[in-house]
Amino acid sequence: MHESRPIQPLGTNGSFVDYSLDFQSPALRAVFNLWRDKWQNGLLPGRGDFDPMEMKPYLGDLFIVESLPEIDNFRYTLIGTRITGWVGVDNTGQLVDAVLGEHTRLLYCSLRDEARAGRAFGPVGWRDKDFLRYEVAILPLSDDKKTVNRFLGCMEFFLASDNT
Repeated sequence: MHESRPIQPLGTNGSFVDYSLDFQSPALRAVFNLWRDKWQNGLLPGRGDFDPMEMKPYLGDLFIVESLPEIDNFRYTLIGTRITGWVGVDNTGQLVDAVLGEHTRLLYCSLRDEARAGRAFGPVGWRDKDFLRYEVAILPLSDDKKTVNRFLGCMEFFLASDNT
């Protein structure tokens, strides 16, 4: 079990990281629970451990990021259609730091190195859509059940005026 950390700022746009994994979105909580149920005996789940049918309600909200250890970065390999609809661009194939900045790359490095999940939330300032807010679950995956080599993410958006 990882030591508890308080909520910490993520960059300078008003986003935060919450290591307590206190998901507000029911969809994120459901995807987190599916992921957690597949983490058996200290062995991380892999991408192949998930049945697309169990993930069907969330497919548009999912993304996959692969680790690129040779450049200590991460690349989006899949981005759901609801995410691209809200954000207005499909960043599949792009590097995390090019899309969301160095602070997000460093967050992924930390989560990879510690083999832990994370939650982030805040305004969608990276697309000049400050009227939108997001919440995201970042869940480590491993092909060999030990070394994190990608992340499954689930991301939801809502209007900044919503109190959800």
